[in-house]
Amino acid sequence: MKKLSTLLLLFTLSAILFAQKKDALTLFHEANMAYQKQDYAKSISLYEELTKNGNISAEVYFNLGNSYFKEGNVPKAIINYERAKKLAPDDEDIAFNLKIASLKVVDRIDNVPEVFYKRWIRNMATILPANTWSIVFVIMIWLVFMTAGFYVFTQRSSMKKVSFISCIIFSILAISTYMLSARSYSISAVEEQAIVISSSVYVKSSPDEKGNDLFILHEGTKVEVLEPFEGWKKIRIANGTIGWLKINEIEKI
Repeated sequence: MKKLSTLLLLFTLSAILFAQKKDALTLFHEANMAYQKQDYAKSISLYEELTKNGNISAEVYFNLGNSYFKEGNVPKAIINYERAKKLAPDDEDIAFNLKIASLKVVDRIDNVPEVFYKRWIRNMATILPANTWSIVFVIMIWLVFMTAGFYVFTQRSSMKKVSFISCIIFSILAISTYMLSARSYSISAVEEQAIVISSSVYVKSSPDEKGNDLFILHEGTKVEVLEPFEGWKKIRIANGTIGWLKINEIEKI
């Protein structure tokens, strides 16, 4: 009787998950059809419903970005292209449409030149997701223990030499992959980026309406979020300048 109840429960859960997946696919199809019919308001509504229900993918964000772009909402288009790029960093269509949308942004801010070794570490870290780097790190640790075991228990001097050198190499690789995993996690989860969604905003010197106006930013500009404070967020732009914006003036990517 217990087995029968378990089977019924599993069948019910499977049926629910299948129905939810089917509903998501139907919704996605309807959104695509609305886009093809140039009913961009409807397609935006349907794609947004998909994301709110947790049905996110590079395709959904990309299509949502296209819909916002057709509606003339450049900041929202850039936000969704950036979200799509996070999920599919090598997709050429996403990169191209993001570039086209970015051309409509008023602000042109030069990036601060990055020290070559920091740039190299960042490029290496972004080759793989943080979770994949973690798996590689665990594999390297196991190889360190295995080669160390060979060194301790083998009686042949030639094998001792090979296992000792291998242990050193795998130890270096383990340290390197740990650092890359930590950097990859920092880039993807800790370094928060956002897009200015207000048509134009003054960046303040402090989280206060009475703070000095440092400079002005326009919609679509990407900023790095450093820290929040009572309805404000400390931000940094590409050239390294720092200031404060209200939370409702930006939207997280």
